[in-house]
Amino acid sequence: MKRIHGHSLAELLIGLSILAILLSTAAPALSGMIENNETTYAINQMTGAINHARSAAVFSHQTTVLCAGETDCSRTTTWNDSLLIFHDINNNSRIDNGESALRHEQLPDGYSWHWSSFRKLTQIIYEQNGTTQAANGTLTLCKNGKPRRQIVISLSGRVRQQAPRPEKTCS
Repeated sequence: MKRIHGHSLAELLIGLSILAILLSTAAPALSGMIENNETTYAINQMTGAINHARSAAVFSHQTTVLCAGETDCSRTTTWNDSLLIFHDINNNSRIDNGESALRHEQLPDGYSWHWSSFRKLTQIIYEQNGTTQAANGTLTLCKNGKPRRQIVISLSGRVRQQAPRPEKTCS
């Protein structure tokens, strides 16, 4: 008598249903992990840009500006699309003749940064000694109108990360 090696239709259906149950429970966790990785990327990108601007100011002995914009600083506290870092030789917070971008980065899709500072500035300005120009402030990372994380910049120019404060909104 010949023995058949294989699976019956019932066994295959049971296996597929177990697989479907496992995938349906794993999918939300996977999407949460992806969102956490995107948030971490956005935080690391901004922290790197801030540290680059501060280092550029110290090593070049020139005022350095970090702001939202592609070719010049946009005058808004909501940073949606791109970051711009440049040496500001004449201290007017604009790229003029003789000044060029040191770094330009695209922000991740769906994320925005909301900058709030003591002096209501729309950019971060580092002096030659690595301190900010008379303003400390907070950058709040937002996605879909909800705050995710914050970067706090002290007057001395140092940065730290924190969970968003309950009263902070993304508007």
